[in-house]
Order: sequence, then C-alpha cells, then structure tokens
Amino acid sequence: MAPIVVLIFIGVAVALLTALVVAARNGAIRAERHKRDTLYAWTMTNGWQMHEGDVNTSWRQRLSGLRQFGIRRIVFSTVHGLPVTVADCHYTTESTDGEGRSTSQRVNLSVFVARLPGGWPDIEVRNRRMGSRFMRALGRQSPVEIGHAEFDRRFKVVTADPRAAHVLLSPALVDAHLRNQAPPWSLRGGELMTIEQGRLTIERIGPGVQRLGWLAEALGYRA
Repeated sequence: MAPIVVLIFIGVAVALLTALVVAARNGAIRAERHKRDTLYAWTMTNGWQMHEGDVNTSWRQRLSGLRQFGIRRIVFSTVHGLPVTVADCHYTTESTDGEGRSTSQRVNLSVFVARLPGGWPDIEVRNRRMGSRFMRALGRQSPVEIGHAEFDRRFKVVTADPRAAHVLLSPALVDAHLRNQAPPWSLRGGELMTIEQGRLTIERIGPGVQRLGWLAEALGYRA
C-alpha cells in the first residue's frame, strides 16, 4: 500500500503544481491584456496612436547591444511641434553562479524618443561606470571632456564632434546633470532619446515626455 500512497501523493502534487503554473500564466496574460487595453483607452482619449507588437523603428539599432531586445508596444503623437514616440521595451540579462548554472532575467525599459528638426550632431551623455572612473583616475581620459572637473568625473560624453559637445552642453545643462535633474540621453540622426527602467505605464508618459521636451530646449530646440 505504501508505494501506491506515495504514487498518489506525487500525482496529486504534480497536478496541483501544474494547476498553479497554468493559473499564474493565465493571470499574467490577463494582466498584460489589461495594460494594453488601459494604454489604448488613454491614447484614444488624449489624441495619441498606438502600435501593438514589435516594430522596426529608426532608433532600435541604438539598443541592439541589449540581449534579446524587443518592443511590446509603442504610442506616438506630436507634442509641442515634436514627433514623439514612447515605447514599452524589454531585454534579457544572463548570469552564472559559482557552480556554472545560468539564470536569465527579463529587464523592462520605457524609451522616449523625439525627432528634432534641422541638423544635429550625434552625441551621447551617460553616467560613468566605476571602470571608466578608474581609468580616468589613471589619466586615461575619454576623448571628449568639456573642462568641468566634476562633470567630467561623473559623466562620459561620446561624440565625433568635440566642438559640438561644448556648444550643446551649456552651463545650465551641465548643472542639471550634476544635480541629477537631467537623465542620461543620446542624440543620433536627429532623434533625442532617454530611457527609464521599468514598464511603460500611463503615469510615466506625461513626466517622461516633459523631461524629453525640457532636454530638447536645453540643447537649443525652439518650437
């Protein structure tokens, strides 16, 4: 009898586990549909448009270094004269523990992009990682520094046009970066991009677009 009881117990446990997995999956599907429907209703009310699913945008190549990068959906409109796109994105990270076992994790991103009129240089401002700070401390500075000691210590400027970096990074914008009021950003092909960690929600859109517009004006855009 004992072996039969054990088999029955295992069968019940497997059935319960399967039911929990299915319930969790169905719950995740319902939650994702709710996010989609809520965002779609918001776009209809506020004059935006939405595209569901992955799409080959003009700016996604800038994120090609992220493993398994994808776009769930985008919303787009014209805000204060600027074509603006906001995207709900994700990518995957992979790590290996001390025993050689690999685990992957999905990371969510909210991407904000505005197309600026006219000609603009390609430039990126990002926070220095510890390795970058260490190399700079050893005298191996990045090719472009603007001459502000604290800014150059904390931020890395990447551009093929050093003169443009000095023009675009005004004292006011440098000060905003030092006060953590300006997000890391990049400008390529006339498209200004900022990225936030986390899923795109309705609550993120307004503040994110406002920061993007403020940054465009700080760089010299005028409607």
